[in-house]
Amino acid sequence: MTMLRDLPLSALRALAAAARTGSLTRAAEELGVTAGAVSHQLRQLEERLGVKLIRREGNGIVLTRAAEAALPDIDRGFDALGSGLRRLRFERRAETFTISADPSFASLWLAPRLDRMRKVLGRLDVRIVASVAPDSMLEEGIDLAISYRNSSAKDLASIDLFTERVIPACAPALVRKRPSPDAAETLDTLPLLHIDPTMGDDVYPVWRDWFAAAGRQRKGLDTGPRFALTIVAAQAAIAGLGALLASELVLKRHLEPGHLVEIARDVPALTIRRRLIWPVHGPKARRATAIAAQLAEAANAEIDGALPQ
Repeated sequence: MTMLRDLPLSALRALAAAARTGSLTRAAEELGVTAGAVSHQLRQLEERLGVKLIRREGNGIVLTRAAEAALPDIDRGFDALGSGLRRLRFERRAETFTISADPSFASLWLAPRLDRMRKVLGRLDVRIVASVAPDSMLEEGIDLAISYRNSSAKDLASIDLFTERVIPACAPALVRKRPSPDAAETLDTLPLLHIDPTMGDDVYPVWRDWFAAAGRQRKGLDTGPRFALTIVAAQAAIAGLGALLASELVLKRHLEPGHLVEIARDVPALTIRRRLIWPVHGPKARRATAIAAQLAEAANAEIDGALPQ
Protein backbone atom coordinates (compact mmCIF):
# COMPACT_ATOMS: atom_id res chain seq x y z
CA MET A 1 0.00 0.00 0.00
CA THR A 2 2.85 2.39 0.80
CA MET A 3 4.38 1.96 -2.65
CA LEU A 4 1.03 2.54 -4.36
CA ARG A 5 0.28 5.57 -2.22
CA ASP A 6 3.64 7.18 -3.06
CA LEU A 7 3.71 6.23 -6.73
CA PRO A 8 4.02 9.36 -8.95
CA LEU A 9 0.91 9.64 -11.11
CA SER A 10 2.65 12.01 -13.52
CA ALA A 11 5.17 9.29 -14.41
CA LEU A 12 2.39 6.75 -15.00
CA ARG A 13 0.61 9.27 -17.22
CA ALA A 14 3.87 9.70 -19.14
CA LEU A 15 4.13 5.94 -19.60
CA ALA A 16 0.53 5.67 -20.82
CA ALA A 17 1.01 8.59 -23.23
CA ALA A 18 4.27 7.12 -24.57
CA ALA A 19 2.53 3.80 -25.15
CA ARG A 20 -0.33 5.46 -27.06
CA THR A 21 1.88 7.62 -29.26
CA GLY A 22 5.00 5.49 -29.63
CA SER A 23 7.07 8.65 -29.26
CA LEU A 24 8.43 10.67 -26.36
CA THR A 25 7.99 13.86 -28.39
CA ARG A 26 4.32 13.17 -29.19
CA ALA A 27 3.71 12.06 -25.60
CA ALA A 28 5.19 15.36 -24.41
CA GLU A 29 2.90 17.31 -26.78
CA GLU A 30 -0.11 15.40 -25.46
CA LEU A 31 0.83 16.13 -21.85
CA GLY A 32 1.89 19.73 -22.44
CA VAL A 33 5.48 19.21 -21.23
CA THR A 34 8.89 18.78 -22.86
CA ALA A 35 10.20 15.51 -24.26
CA GLY A 36 13.05 15.75 -21.74
CA ALA A 37 10.53 15.89 -18.89
CA VAL A 38 8.77 12.75 -20.15
CA SER A 39 12.10 10.92 -20.49
CA HIS A 40 13.11 12.00 -16.97
CA GLN A 41 9.79 10.81 -15.48
CA LEU A 42 10.09 7.43 -17.16
CA ARG A 43 13.69 6.96 -15.95
CA GLN A 44 12.61 7.80 -12.41
CA LEU A 45 9.76 5.31 -12.64
CA GLU A 46 12.10 2.61 -13.92
CA GLU A 47 14.53 3.28 -11.06
CA ARG A 48 11.74 3.22 -8.52
CA LEU A 49 10.25 -0.04 -9.77
CA GLY A 50 13.56 -1.66 -10.69
CA VAL A 51 12.32 -2.73 -14.10
CA LYS A 52 12.89 -1.52 -17.65
CA LEU A 53 9.76 0.02 -19.19
CA ILE A 54 10.72 1.28 -22.66
CA ARG A 55 13.40 0.83 -25.24
CA ARG A 56 14.23 2.98 -28.24
CA GLU A 57 13.57 1.58 -31.70
CA GLY A 58 14.39 3.76 -34.69
CA ASN A 59 12.91 7.21 -34.16
CA GLY A 60 10.35 5.96 -31.69
CA ILE A 61 10.01 3.85 -28.56
CA VAL A 62 8.38 0.53 -27.73
CA LEU A 63 7.27 -0.89 -24.41
CA THR A 64 9.08 -3.76 -22.80
CA ARG A 65 7.16 -6.96 -22.14
CA ALA A 66 6.77 -5.98 -18.47
CA ALA A 67 5.31 -2.57 -19.36
CA GLU A 68 2.96 -4.07 -21.94
CA ALA A 69 1.65 -6.52 -19.36
CA ALA A 70 1.05 -3.78 -16.79
CA LEU A 71 -0.42 -1.15 -19.13
CA PRO A 72 -4.04 -2.46 -19.17
CA ASP A 73 -4.14 -2.28 -15.36
CA ILE A 74 -2.64 1.23 -15.44
CA ASP A 75 -5.27 2.36 -17.98
CA ARG A 76 -8.04 0.86 -15.85
CA GLY A 77 -6.58 2.65 -12.85
CA PHE A 78 -6.77 6.02 -14.61
CA ASP A 79 -10.34 5.22 -15.71
CA ALA A 80 -11.22 4.46 -12.09
CA LEU A 81 -9.60 7.70 -10.92
CA GLY A 82 -11.55 9.64 -13.53
CA SER A 83 -14.77 7.97 -12.41
CA GLY A 84 -14.01 8.83 -8.80
CA LEU A 85 -13.34 12.47 -9.65
CA ARG A 86 -16.59 12.69 -11.62
CA ARG A 87 -18.44 11.24 -8.64
CA LEU A 88 -16.84 13.81 -6.34
CA ARG A 89 -17.84 16.60 -8.72
CA PHE A 90 -21.38 15.23 -8.84
CA GLU A 91 -21.58 15.04 -5.05
CA ARG A 92 -20.28 18.60 -4.75
CA ARG A 93 -22.69 19.71 -7.45
CA ALA A 94 -25.55 18.12 -5.52
CA GLU A 95 -24.72 20.38 -2.55
CA THR A 96 -24.62 23.60 -4.57
CA PHE A 97 -26.92 25.72 -6.68
CA THR A 98 -24.87 26.91 -9.65
CA ILE A 99 -25.73 30.17 -11.40
CA SER A 100 -23.95 31.30 -14.56
CA ALA A 101 -23.77 35.01 -15.41
CA ASP A 102 -21.30 37.40 -16.95
CA PRO A 103 -18.89 38.65 -14.25
CA SER A 104 -19.86 42.31 -14.60
CA PHE A 105 -23.55 41.61 -14.02
CA ALA A 106 -22.83 39.05 -11.30
CA SER A 107 -20.75 41.49 -9.26
CA LEU A 108 -22.94 44.57 -9.73
CA TRP A 109 -26.48 43.19 -9.59
CA LEU A 110 -26.67 39.51 -8.71
CA ALA A 111 -24.28 39.24 -5.76
CA PRO A 112 -26.05 41.89 -3.61
CA ARG A 113 -29.31 39.94 -4.00
CA LEU A 114 -28.11 36.48 -2.99
CA ASP A 115 -29.66 36.79 0.48
CA ARG A 116 -33.10 36.80 -1.12
CA MET A 117 -32.52 33.22 -2.26
CA ARG A 118 -31.57 31.81 1.14
CA LYS A 119 -35.03 30.60 2.12
CA VAL A 120 -35.54 28.79 -1.19
CA LEU A 121 -32.04 27.29 -1.29
CA GLY A 122 -32.12 25.84 2.22
CA ARG A 123 -28.79 24.12 2.83
CA LEU A 124 -27.55 24.48 -0.73
CA ASP A 125 -24.57 26.78 -1.26
CA VAL A 126 -24.70 29.26 -4.13
CA ARG A 127 -21.94 28.96 -6.72
CA ILE A 128 -21.59 31.66 -9.37
CA VAL A 129 -19.63 30.89 -12.53
CA ALA A 130 -18.96 32.74 -15.79
CA SER A 131 -21.46 32.80 -18.64
CA VAL A 132 -22.35 29.49 -20.23
CA ALA A 133 -24.27 29.13 -23.48
CA PRO A 134 -27.82 27.86 -22.80
CA ASP A 135 -27.25 24.78 -24.95
CA SER A 136 -24.36 23.78 -22.64
CA MET A 137 -26.20 24.27 -19.34
CA LEU A 138 -27.05 20.63 -18.67
CA GLU A 139 -23.57 19.44 -19.63
CA GLU A 140 -21.93 22.06 -17.39
CA GLY A 141 -24.23 21.41 -14.43
CA ILE A 142 -25.76 24.91 -14.45
CA ASP A 143 -28.95 25.24 -12.40
CA LEU A 144 -29.81 28.77 -13.52
CA ALA A 145 -28.32 30.89 -16.32
CA ILE A 146 -28.63 34.65 -16.70
CA SER A 147 -27.96 35.46 -20.32
CA TYR A 148 -28.85 37.72 -23.21
CA ARG A 149 -29.47 34.61 -25.26
CA ASN A 150 -32.66 32.57 -25.28
CA SER A 151 -33.09 28.89 -25.88
CA SER A 152 -35.72 26.95 -27.80
CA ALA A 153 -34.76 23.66 -26.11
CA LYS A 154 -37.78 21.84 -24.72
CA ASP A 155 -35.94 20.88 -21.53
CA LEU A 156 -35.19 24.52 -20.63
CA ALA A 157 -37.58 27.16 -19.31
CA SER A 158 -36.99 30.92 -19.47
CA ILE A 159 -38.47 34.24 -18.40
CA ASP A 160 -37.38 37.80 -19.02
CA LEU A 161 -35.46 39.56 -16.27
CA PHE A 162 -35.37 43.09 -17.68
CA THR A 163 -34.51 45.11 -20.75
CA GLU A 164 -31.34 47.18 -20.60
CA ARG A 165 -30.38 50.31 -22.49
CA VAL A 166 -27.02 49.99 -24.24
CA ILE A 167 -25.51 53.47 -24.34
CA PRO A 168 -22.29 55.21 -25.44
CA ALA A 169 -20.34 56.85 -22.61
CA CYS A 170 -16.94 58.35 -22.04
CA ALA A 171 -14.92 60.38 -19.55
CA PRO A 172 -16.20 63.98 -19.22
CA ALA A 173 -12.85 65.40 -20.32
CA LEU A 174 -13.21 63.85 -23.79
CA VAL A 175 -16.31 65.92 -24.61
CA ARG A 176 -15.88 68.94 -22.35
CA LYS A 177 -14.87 71.28 -25.18
CA ARG A 178 -17.23 69.85 -27.77
CA PRO A 179 -20.15 72.14 -28.66
CA SER A 180 -22.77 69.37 -28.66
CA PRO A 181 -21.86 66.16 -26.77
CA ASP A 182 -25.40 64.85 -27.25
CA ALA A 183 -25.15 64.94 -31.04
CA ALA A 184 -24.41 61.76 -33.00
CA GLU A 185 -21.36 63.34 -34.65
CA THR A 186 -19.63 63.35 -31.25
CA LEU A 187 -18.65 59.75 -31.95
CA ASP A 188 -17.28 60.39 -35.42
CA THR A 189 -13.79 61.09 -34.08
CA LEU A 190 -13.58 59.70 -30.52
CA PRO A 191 -11.44 56.57 -29.97
CA LEU A 192 -13.63 53.49 -29.55
CA LEU A 193 -13.36 50.82 -26.85
CA HIS A 194 -14.78 47.36 -27.51
CA ILE A 195 -16.22 44.55 -25.40
CA ASP A 196 -15.44 41.11 -26.78
CA PRO A 197 -18.49 38.83 -27.01
CA THR A 198 -18.46 36.22 -24.27
CA MET A 199 -20.02 32.79 -24.25
CA GLY A 200 -23.79 33.09 -24.49
CA ASP A 201 -23.65 36.89 -24.83
CA ASP A 202 -22.54 37.25 -28.44
CA VAL A 203 -25.82 39.02 -29.28
CA TYR A 204 -24.60 42.09 -27.37
CA PRO A 205 -24.65 45.22 -29.58
CA VAL A 206 -21.33 46.50 -30.91
CA TRP A 207 -20.27 49.85 -32.37
CA ARG A 208 -21.20 48.75 -35.87
CA ASP A 209 -24.79 48.26 -34.64
CA TRP A 210 -24.84 51.70 -33.02
CA PHE A 211 -23.59 53.53 -36.10
CA ALA A 212 -26.08 51.63 -38.27
CA ALA A 213 -28.91 52.69 -35.92
CA ALA A 214 -27.62 56.28 -36.04
CA GLY A 215 -27.54 56.20 -39.84
CA ARG A 216 -23.88 57.22 -39.81
CA GLN A 217 -20.70 55.78 -41.29
CA ARG A 218 -17.23 55.76 -39.87
CA LYS A 219 -13.95 54.10 -40.74
CA GLY A 220 -12.18 51.87 -38.26
CA LEU A 221 -15.30 50.71 -36.43
CA ASP A 222 -13.58 47.49 -35.36
CA THR A 223 -10.26 49.01 -34.30
CA GLY A 224 -9.32 49.98 -30.77
CA PRO A 225 -8.66 48.24 -27.43
CA ARG A 226 -10.77 45.18 -26.66
CA PHE A 227 -11.84 43.92 -23.23
CA ALA A 228 -13.34 40.63 -22.07
CA LEU A 229 -15.10 42.27 -19.09
CA THR A 230 -17.35 45.32 -19.16
CA ILE A 231 -16.19 46.41 -15.71
CA VAL A 232 -12.59 46.52 -16.98
CA ALA A 233 -13.61 48.36 -20.15
CA ALA A 234 -15.43 50.91 -17.97
CA GLN A 235 -12.21 51.65 -16.08
CA ALA A 236 -10.44 52.24 -19.39
CA ALA A 237 -13.21 54.65 -20.39
CA ILE A 238 -12.90 56.48 -17.07
CA ALA A 239 -9.17 56.83 -17.74
CA GLY A 240 -10.03 58.66 -20.95
CA LEU A 241 -8.94 55.99 -23.43
CA GLY A 242 -12.10 56.30 -25.51
CA ALA A 243 -15.87 55.92 -25.74
CA LEU A 244 -17.51 52.70 -24.58
CA LEU A 245 -20.79 51.13 -25.74
CA ALA A 246 -22.19 49.18 -22.79
CA SER A 247 -25.22 48.38 -20.67
CA GLU A 248 -26.45 51.31 -18.60
CA LEU A 249 -26.92 48.83 -15.76
CA VAL A 250 -23.19 48.17 -15.60
CA LEU A 251 -22.21 51.80 -16.19
CA LYS A 252 -24.72 53.26 -13.71
CA ARG A 253 -22.33 53.27 -10.76
CA HIS A 254 -19.90 55.37 -12.84
CA LEU A 255 -22.53 57.64 -14.41
CA GLU A 256 -24.11 58.78 -11.16
CA PRO A 257 -20.92 60.29 -9.64
CA GLY A 258 -19.92 61.73 -13.01
CA HIS A 259 -16.89 59.53 -13.71
CA LEU A 260 -18.53 58.77 -17.06
CA VAL A 261 -21.14 60.70 -19.04
CA GLU A 262 -23.66 59.41 -21.53
CA ILE A 263 -23.01 60.93 -24.95
CA ALA A 264 -24.77 61.12 -28.34
CA ARG A 265 -28.19 61.16 -26.66
CA ASP A 266 -29.77 62.37 -29.91
CA VAL A 267 -29.57 58.76 -31.12
CA PRO A 268 -32.18 56.49 -29.44
CA ALA A 269 -30.40 53.98 -27.20
CA LEU A 270 -30.08 50.37 -28.30
CA THR A 271 -31.72 47.83 -26.00
CA ILE A 272 -31.09 44.23 -25.12
CA ARG A 273 -33.10 41.79 -23.05
CA ARG A 274 -31.56 39.76 -20.25
CA ARG A 275 -33.21 36.41 -19.48
CA LEU A 276 -33.32 33.76 -16.77
CA ILE A 277 -32.98 30.19 -18.10
CA TRP A 278 -33.12 26.93 -16.15
CA PRO A 279 -33.65 23.17 -16.72
CA VAL A 280 -37.26 22.01 -16.52
CA HIS A 281 -36.34 18.63 -15.06
CA GLY A 282 -33.89 17.55 -12.38
CA PRO A 283 -33.57 17.61 -8.59
CA LYS A 284 -33.18 21.42 -8.47
CA ALA A 285 -35.71 22.40 -11.13
CA ARG A 286 -38.32 23.45 -8.56
CA ARG A 287 -35.80 25.59 -6.70
CA ALA A 288 -34.62 27.12 -9.96
CA THR A 289 -38.20 28.04 -10.86
CA ALA A 290 -38.70 29.70 -7.47
CA ILE A 291 -35.40 31.60 -7.58
CA ALA A 292 -36.04 32.79 -11.15
CA ALA A 293 -39.42 34.11 -9.99
CA GLN A 294 -37.75 35.84 -7.03
CA LEU A 295 -35.14 37.54 -9.19
CA ALA A 296 -37.71 38.60 -11.77
CA GLU A 297 -39.91 40.02 -9.00
CA ALA A 298 -36.93 41.91 -7.54
CA ALA A 299 -36.08 43.34 -10.95
CA ASN A 300 -39.67 44.43 -11.58
CA ALA A 301 -39.88 46.07 -8.16
CA GLU A 302 -36.66 47.99 -8.70
CA ILE A 303 -37.45 49.12 -12.23
CA ASP A 304 -39.68 52.13 -11.86
CA GLY A 305 -38.80 53.94 -15.01
CA ALA A 306 -35.11 53.20 -14.43
CA LEU A 307 -32.72 50.29 -14.45
CA PRO A 308 -31.86 48.40 -11.23
CA GLN A 309 -29.28 50.04 -9.03
